[in-house]
Amino acid sequence: MKKQLVLIAALVFAATSWTQAQTILDFQLVNKTGKDFYAVYLTDTETQDWGEDILPDDIVKDGDTIDITFDYVGDETLCTWDLRLTHDETEVSYIYITEIDLCEVSILTLFIDENGEYAFEVVKVVE
Repeated sequence: MKKQLVLIAALVFAATSWTQAQTILDFQLVNKTGKDFYAVYLTDTETQDWGEDILPDDIVKDGDTIDITFDYVGDETLCTWDLRLTHDETEVSYIYITEIDLCEVSILTLFIDENGEYAFEVVKVVE
């Protein structure tokens, strides 16, 4: 009986850890660039595998806020990710932001800085 309780406790702990790893990377993306984006891709910095467009809708308009959620679960949580957003449906024109620490991001706001370059601001909401 004692072994069964220990096993159940271990399974509950593993499930809780798995859920936390699954949601620690979720964030809100805020577009304040003055431009619309037609596709959003994320990849962990180590692999550079862009995969599928992760937009929940067909477009992120200027001023929109979208929720980015992860189904990614690995042996360990990879915090450093790269972001690519395309300006048109052909995906020829895009912006590329590297090495974003998603473990420290709750809200990622994209904007154009005083030099006319794309920039971002990170907000971490402590729960």
